Amino acid sequence: MPSSTTPNGAWPDPGGLVLRLAVALGLVIAIALVGGRALVEAVLSITTPTLLGWIDDRFGILFLGLDHTGQDTVIRLRTNLVRMLVVGTHVVQPHPKGWLEVTTTVGAMLQPVTIGLGLAGAWPGKAGIRLLRLLLVAVLGVAFMLMDIPLTLHAYTWDMFLDHYDPDHVSPVMLTHNFLHGGGRLAVGVLMAALVIRGVPRNRRAKSAVAADPGHGL
Repeated sequence: MPSSTTPNGAWPDPGGLVLRLAVALGLVIAIALVGGRALVEAVLSITTPTLLGWIDDRFGILFLGLDHTGQDTVIRLRTNLVRMLVVGTHVVQPHPKGWLEVTTTVGAMLQPVTIGLGLAGAWPGKAGIRLLRLLLVAVLGVAFMLMDIPLTLHAYTWDMFLDHYDPDHVSPVMLTHNFLHGGGRLAVGVLMAALVIRGVPRNRRAKSAVAADPGHGL
C-alpha cells in the first residue's frame, strides 16, 4: 500500500493530493454541517456583541442570533442607532422606533476554517503531523472568525447608510468586506493552511537531523 508521506521538501504527487483533498474536504464539510452551527453560536454569545460595540458604539443590539432563510442558516442582527451619525454631509439622528436588520450566512463564516482544515488534512505527513496541523488551522480559523463575524455584520449595517446618503464614499471597512465577500475568505483559508504546512514539516526527524549536523550550511 503506498504511503501518504513523501520525502521532506518534495512536492506531493498531484493525483494523490487531489484525491486526499476531495476526501478531506468532504469530511470537514460533513463535520461543519453537524457542528458548525454550535461553533458559530459560541462565537456569537462569547465575543461578537462586545466586538460590535468596540467597532462602532453608535449602534445598539436589539437581536443577535441564528435563523433560517430558505435553505440557509444565517446570522441575523437587528440593530438601532443610539447616537447621532454623520454620513458625508448628512446627519442622522436616532429614532425611538427605528431599527434595521442585516444577515450573513453561517456557511460564509465557516468557509476559511473549512478550506484550511481540508488542505491541512490532505497534505502528506504522518498521522501526528497531520493532527498537529489540523489543530493549528482550527485555532487560526476560529481566531479569524472572531473578527470576521462582527466586521461583516457591521459592514452590512454601515453599507445601508452609505448606499442611501453617500454612495461614493470609500471606507476601509467596506473595502475589507468587499475583499472577503469577493473570494477573500477562500484566500484566507488557503493562506492559513499554507502557513501551517510550511511551519510544521512532514518529517520532523529529518529537520532535527539537519539542525543537529554541525557542518550543515558551512
